[in-house]
Amino acid sequence: MKPIMKLMAAATLGLSALTSTAIAEDYPDKTITWIAPFSAGGGADRWSRTLSSVAFDVMDQAMRVRNIPGASATVGWGEMLKQPADGYTVMLSSPTPIIALVTEPNAPFGPDEAKIVAFISAFRGIILVKPETEWSDWDSFVAYAKANPGKISLGSTFSEMVGAQLAFDSEGIDVNLIPYDSTSDSVTDFLGGHVDAIGVTESTALNMVPEEALALINVTTLPLSEEVAAKLGNPPHAAALGYETINFPRWVGVHPDTSDEIVEKLSAHVGAMLEQESVQTITGKMGEEIIFVPWQEAQPQYEALVAGIRKAAPAITGK
Repeated sequence: MKPIMKLMAAATLGLSALTSTAIAEDYPDKTITWIAPFSAGGGADRWSRTLSSVAFDVMDQAMRVRNIPGASATVGWGEMLKQPADGYTVMLSSPTPIIALVTEPNAPFGPDEAKIVAFISAFRGIILVKPETEWSDWDSFVAYAKANPGKISLGSTFSEMVGAQLAFDSEGIDVNLIPYDSTSDSVTDFLGGHVDAIGVTESTALNMVPEEALALINVTTLPLSEEVAAKLGNPPHAAALGYETINFPRWVGVHPDTSDEIVEKLSAHVGAMLEQESVQTITGKMGEEIIFVPWQEAQPQYEALVAGIRKAAPAITGK
């Protein structure tokens, strides 16, 4: 490249950086559209409306919540991608659309088509078995599964099954996986004796242990609180055993071409919203736990989540 061309290129890059910084300094200066890609009344909708109630106090700008459900939350995601990459269209989602995009052969876009602003919460995945089974703890479960490949059946929704399959892979055991569309259906079959084990969230596990089930292991990245762990009988944590684990978060994302400066500022605003007393009160009443992870940490964790889902998907879907 000739010297004059190098100077022009450097000047262009410098001007772009200055323009991006200037835009970020004024951000936000108008209403933000906040997409909840699920129907009204669900978890993402409740979280979105709770945060919108304090948006003006934190950002001096309103947040307009739009419910755009459909196709396992990918319709709302697609709508976000149609909008400018300026930080004024934001989406709050979960692992559900990631799973859909990974497992759908003709997915309209990939799960990397988002820049992660923050994680605001997460859930732990717990494997449960019946109290009267011969594998009443994780070690005996692993020993039986190694001696009897494919004999143990585990039912759950896809999300909880991903964490379970990573734990099984880590131990080199073969468990018969039976996917369910809803947790309630898998619990019904578990209680009816149709599956030997189930993967559930910690809130579901707390409603079943110890009368109807035993907790074998926490298969997700986050440890249980001391109180919850005690109520569940202190099951081992897969991460502490050196297993590959992933986090199942509620994540906030924007168009993948959004500048880092805007993402950083929006991430700080989301963190400030979560610190508001009213938000903490409402989420507590919802039975949710605030777990804030800023964008610099959330982005690589999101990428690990996608990689984990890709790894576990063939064993779950048979494809």
